[in-house]
Amino acid sequence: MAAGATVAAAAATVGLAVPAIAASAAPSGRALSAGQTGAASAVPWHKVGPGWALALYSATHAGEGVKPKAGASTLYLVNPQGGRYQLITWSAKSPRAQWDLVAWSGDAKRALFTSGPIFLGAARQHVYQLQLRTGHITSFTLPAKVNAVGYTRPDGLNILAEKGVLGVGSGTLTLQRYSLTGKLQKSLARVKGLDDLAGIGGVPSAPYNSAGTEFAAGTANGLELISNAGGVIRKLPVQGVSEGCSAVRWWSTSTVLATCSGQTWLVPVSGAKPAALTPARTGSGFDFGDFNAWQLSSGLYVDGYGACGSLVIGRQPAHGKEQQVNVPGAASSLVVNATASKLMVERINGCMPGISLVWFNPKTRAMKVAIGVGKDQEGVREVVPYFIAGKF
Repeated sequence: MAAGATVAAAAATVGLAVPAIAASAAPSGRALSAGQTGAASAVPWHKVGPGWALALYSATHAGEGVKPKAGASTLYLVNPQGGRYQLITWSAKSPRAQWDLVAWSGDAKRALFTSGPIFLGAARQHVYQLQLRTGHITSFTLPAKVNAVGYTRPDGLNILAEKGVLGVGSGTLTLQRYSLTGKLQKSLARVKGLDDLAGIGGVPSAPYNSAGTEFAAGTANGLELISNAGGVIRKLPVQGVSEGCSAVRWWSTSTVLATCSGQTWLVPVSGAKPAALTPARTGSGFDFGDFNAWQLSSGLYVDGYGACGSLVIGRQPAHGKEQQVNVPGAASSLVVNATASKLMVERINGCMPGISLVWFNPKTRAMKVAIGVGKDQEGVREVVPYFIAGKF
């Protein structure tokens, strides 16, 4: 997500440039460790998968009392050890430095960027695809009132988009599938009560199953399971919910993680009764509501909304009170990826810009900085983890 939203949510070949921030180089042939930077040519593509993430870093200077100054943008590929590979850098004068990172194809070959309206509207959105191994870029423009959501699964051979106008009329959006060259292939379904598929922390709220045959989308009172070939397979209501749900990701091969009014649920795609994963928050503690969850070997961890627009991390025991997880050096924290034992966290400053990316073990409290932040720089703008249906 862009920094502000986190606290609140023509073909060309491009060459590499100087990295946005300096780091030590890795010994040849070895896996990168935290604090080490490698070139795009050194990426071990055969190893890229769960636990890896794309991160877009901005060296733009901004913040309270700081004279604004445009900076370069660098796309990094971050491994589970905290090392990073510099895939491409765009200078401050390049329009590409203002692009938003939206998605990563399941075959790990392409990244999807957009420019134009953040919310659905009359302006037309521009879609760009970066070939991660070559730096080659292709682009197309979507029709008015259409926004790209992400790639289809498993390999990302098509693009999922949403058509409509937010906050107007019935709140009904049409989900559509486009080719990689921007050709409309099929309108898949009309979903009433769906606000937006744009997810929190880089996770689009329309996750596909691993085969790519179906995906879940949030509605006013639950989820709907939609076929990638078109049509609603079945409605998946969540009891007691009337103010909207979002599909976060597949928790297992048969269950979708959903967030509804600040509470997370496990929703079986069979139509069986959903089960609450976390309790409803009363507002009396540090966590005012949950919007994501991560099951580690050391317990269940949640992303939540804190006081004054902050984001918090909590550990939710099977029985008992939720415990706050404080990440060193963070006024606000957002989990964007995970392994079996570690959380990938965006450390967000309070009044000043500057988002860094770290791997943090909540049990041992060991922390490794994957992408630090320069003085008065915006830092990490967006992170897109590599997902395989419920695994990370």
